[in-house]
Amino acid sequence: MPLTRSAFQRYRLIDEIISRYPRRYSKQKLFELLQDQCGIRSVSSLEKDIQRLREDHDAPIAYCKRSNGYFYTDPQFRLLRLMLSPDDMEALDYAREVLAATQGASVADELTNALQKVRQSLDIIREVKTDSTEPTRRVVYVEERVLGGNRHYVPMLIRAINQNRQVTFRYRKHEITEPEPAAPDKLRTLHPILLREVQDSWYVIGYDVDSRREKTFALDRMTDLELTDEPCDVPPDVLTSVSELFEHIYGITDSHGPVENIILRFTPLFGRYVKAKPIHQTQEVLKDTDSECIVRLRLAPNRDLMMHLRSYGEHLTVLEPASLVEEMKHSLRTMLAQYGG
Repeated sequence: MPLTRSAFQRYRLIDEIISRYPRRYSKQKLFELLQDQCGIRSVSSLEKDIQRLREDHDAPIAYCKRSNGYFYTDPQFRLLRLMLSPDDMEALDYAREVLAATQGASVADELTNALQKVRQSLDIIREVKTDSTEPTRRVVYVEERVLGGNRHYVPMLIRAINQNRQVTFRYRKHEITEPEPAAPDKLRTLHPILLREVQDSWYVIGYDVDSRREKTFALDRMTDLELTDEPCDVPPDVLTSVSELFEHIYGITDSHGPVENIILRFTPLFGRYVKAKPIHQTQEVLKDTDSECIVRLRLAPNRDLMMHLRSYGEHLTVLEPASLVEEMKHSLRTMLAQYGG
């Protein structure tokens, strides 16, 4: 059952009283406090709240007859560490929008997956809690990532897309280190169409009126982002182009070349990695033996794909198309020349 704001307020107050003042609040005294601050109507309603806290949130609430008050049998327990507030649920709604806009999967499936991860995280938190009398031992190691900047722009851009509103911002390209004093960063206007997350960095794709085509902008290079009251007016052909753009693109960089069959041959070991974690949704295994693993991708080659393919080193041979084979050879020769080879 979804947690309402009124229920969350009651639970928060009950948790605060029991944790801060164990055994000092009787049922009647606790009811009077909830009646005054939350508008609860009867003692039976309080009893139902406490029962729900025990059953739904594993709150170890007990009642001491001698002291005539409630307490936690686990003094370290705090309910709010394990609950999602209504504001948290609104944040999950933003997550739902992000998933729908950037991943292209059904909202229900993606949201179910996200909530399952939340539950798993809470289970991990419960399991790794250590006794305060014992020395702390780290039992879970995760890779710490450096997250892309300006993530606070994501909700604003989601709102702009949902409300069909233009945005303005300034943008700094990687090739430009310092703007010229006489030519400050240009204020750009964009009709945003969708957001995309790639390797922990966020990008917005939209219609740029000046160039009359779609453009991609990295959020970490944007400043002074503002929503305007002007409605978006995107040509139908651009909408179609953007909706199909990433079906056959690896990463974020655009490609003006055609979609091609890309045939890759991996060593057996790396073939197992690629089968377990496909390079792209179009991946298809053509051959898998003890000596090689050959896969096919349906992609338009771009810079991001080249960077990824180079990361496999000697474990990968590009077989087709011929243009990508030559590009890979040129890249490797250039790299070898830097080492005097």
